[in-house]
Amino acid sequence: MITFVQVILAIFILIGGFIKLFRIPFQVEHWRHYRYPLWFMSAIGLIELIGAIGMIGGIWNQHLVLGSGILFIILMIGAIHTHMFRAHQPIVTVIPATICLILSIVVIFWNSDVFS
Repeated sequence: MITFVQVILAIFILIGGFIKLFRIPFQVEHWRHYRYPLWFMSAIGLIELIGAIGMIGGIWNQHLVLGSGILFIILMIGAIHTHMFRAHQPIVTVIPATICLILSIVVIFWNSDVFS
């Protein structure tokens, strides 16, 4: 079951990373609304790709889950902050980031026996 959660989380983050790296027009518009430079969008996209690869790799090497999970937690807190406080968007816009945040925490705790 947790492998399924890791894969879903990784795929979701991977898609977001590709959207940012390829500068899909709707994402560029979002980043302009957030008032962040476009180079930062590319950097976040690359970080998301690395994290997603780590999360998938965590299926075979559970130590990768900790790094990827913490990375996702940081990214999702940043996303929630950006939507709510920087862009002043409605609360519904943070639902995907909140789900990813919760799933990241679940994956870390599920694998916590490896880290002790």
